[in-house]
Amino acid sequence: MDNLDWNQLKAFLETAETGSLSAAARKLGLTQPTLSRQVAAIEQRMGVTLFERVGKTMALTPTGLDLLEHARAMGAAAAALRLAASGRSQAVGGVV
Repeated sequence: MDNLDWNQLKAFLETAETGSLSAAARKLGLTQPTLSRQVAAIEQRMGVTLFERVGKTMALTPTGLDLLEHARAMGAAAAALRLAASGRSQAVGGVV
C-alpha cells in the first residue's frame, strides 16, 4: 500500500462519524462529489471496501469498523501536532 493521503483519511473518518457523505462534506468544507471521490480513492488505495452505500447513508463495513479506531487515533495525533505547532498549551494559566 502506498502512503496514505491525510485528506482521504479525514474524508473516511468524517464520513464514518456522520454516516453521510453530505454531512461529512459540510463539516470538512468540501462538495459532496469531492468527498465521495476522496472516499473512493482511499478505498482503492487500500484495496478494501470501507463503506456500504445504503441509500443516502454510508454504513461501515467490518473492515471499515476495524480501521476506524486507527483513523481516530491518527486524527487525535494530528490535532495534538497542530496544538504543539501553534505553541499553545491546554494547561490552564493566568494569575490567581
